[in-house]
Amino acid sequence: MVDFAASVDDTFLERCGAEKGERRVVTVEERADILETLDGSSYQVSAGGSLSNTLVAIARLGAAEHQLWGSGLLKVAMGSVVGSDPLGKFYCAQLRQAGVEILTEPQANSNTGTVVVLTTPDANRTMQSYLGTPQELPITAFLEDAICRSRVLVIEGYLWEMPNARESILTAIAGARRSGTLVALTAGDSGLITRHRDDLWAALDAGADILFTNRGEAAALLDRPGCSAEDAALALGPHCGTVVVTDGANGSYMCALGQLSVVPPHWATEKPVDTCGAGDAYAAGLLYGLLSGYNVTNMGRAGARVASTVISKFGAALTPSEALQLANVLPALEYEQDLWQAASEATVSVPEAL
Repeated sequence: MVDFAASVDDTFLERCGAEKGERRVVTVEERADILETLDGSSYQVSAGGSLSNTLVAIARLGAAEHQLWGSGLLKVAMGSVVGSDPLGKFYCAQLRQAGVEILTEPQANSNTGTVVVLTTPDANRTMQSYLGTPQELPITAFLEDAICRSRVLVIEGYLWEMPNARESILTAIAGARRSGTLVALTAGDSGLITRHRDDLWAALDAGADILFTNRGEAAALLDRPGCSAEDAALALGPHCGTVVVTDGANGSYMCALGQLSVVPPHWATEKPVDTCGAGDAYAAGLLYGLLSGYNVTNMGRAGARVASTVISKFGAALTPSEALQLANVLPALEYEQDLWQAASEATVSVPEAL
């Protein structure tokens, strides 16, 4: 996907017939109408999409860690579905520049999908998605070999909208399971989950290791409207090794190893500007923590820290300078955890001594 991101007011959403905070699939004609309505307004064009946002952030965090500490460079790659049009070429060039290798070739005579991201002054984002020419993502021998050589396979929820998605996704999960590659699923959005609930449950049953959702998405997956984030994490926990349910300013809930952890949000000095990509950034921080050997709680705290950075400015991508700042402070999470545990033990020992 290529993102067209703009700041608008509520009146603009009304003119477009868009409901604030929701994602709507539009035709190419509807996309043209929206962009024409934006004519005269400033907007940014960038390589976007949930998975690419996550992978770019991981790649940049890994590059920053390598620059700061001389550690091994993380290799990040993506099996992408892009068209052979100029937008597809732009997308691939942007990803490669960010350190993400593209494993698949653009499909001939096809158009690349786009997302018009409309952000209102309250930092809510509304997305109008054109899916592009219908394409499949076949799991070729080359792609399956790449999966087997990876530590983590991340499967984006929006892939369920593609033709024959279930077959491709379950094939990829099976290959990952055979080679010991961890499988992480992202949910997409609540509307998508409602349309593909059975498919997502099939992926969980096939052996997913990590599930990323927000409160609304988790409630849709459980078919329990109004379910709290905590209850959703507990209900989904038995079906996946690690379940993450984010809940905005309330933080997130992680159910892993049979235990529920509550991860508070990271409060930055800047107020949220644009929440587009918050979940993608959280997933990137958590997976970066996983690859760096953090414990479960600190994986969540790393996710919260990266998400806080992304929503404090306009645009969903983590920049190289932001990644450098984060790579400099994230290792301190382990040290802070040790201090907290030591303080807790000291506090507990006082009444025992008395």
